[in-house]
Amino acid sequence: MAPSGDRLALRLAGEAPVRAVATNVRFVGGAYSRAFQIGSRGYHDFVRKHVIKAAPTDRFVVKGRETVVAASADGNTTLVTLKERYHELMTVFTGPAPSRQTLIGLFGTLEIEDHPRGMRVRPERFTQGDTALEQVAVVVADRGTIVVPGPRQAGRMVPKHRGKSTRHGELWRVPLPGRAGSASEHDYLYVVAGTKGAAQVRIDPGSGLGTAALLDWVDGIDAAWTAA
Repeated sequence: MAPSGDRLALRLAGEAPVRAVATNVRFVGGAYSRAFQIGSRGYHDFVRKHVIKAAPTDRFVVKGRETVVAASADGNTTLVTLKERYHELMTVFTGPAPSRQTLIGLFGTLEIEDHPRGMRVRPERFTQGDTALEQVAVVVADRGTIVVPGPRQAGRMVPKHRGKSTRHGELWRVPLPGRAGSASEHDYLYVVAGTKGAAQVRIDPGSGLGTAALLDWVDGIDAAWTAA
């Protein structure tokens, strides 16, 4: 389930397990613009230990939910995360964190509904905020990362020209910056689109599979959205 409440069904070929699922959303309204990431329980601790290297600095409650803060040693990055029963909602600040009062106000103006399949998040109506972007990222073991934008953003990433036919739609291959002309599948971003959704696929350089097997896996990807 995406932050909007829309449901994503992602069909994958083969038996490679999904290692991680994370959701990104950006809210805008007037001069307000802020991005959030949603992960399963333990997401905050994983990011601060293995990605940002940040130490805990504060803890407080927002609408009955535990909210934690962690900062990098150089003070250039601050993680602030609200913890729910199934998922955690994180936002990242460059530099020191705003005051506790400001953070309580930030998270306090969000409507949050947590479910086993995902977290629904949106600004309270009085804020006049809206969702500018949402996407779901799925990491598949020994294959790569699939990023599925929400229905409103999917059309922007699909090329205008006709793509190669796949089992569920069309496929385009886009060279990564500075890698045009390469013959390696790792030097391209793959766009897969069907009638109900689209996805960007980045193949893991550490994958031990051959080119044919990897491209067959990409060919079998099908992303389909169902409105809330």
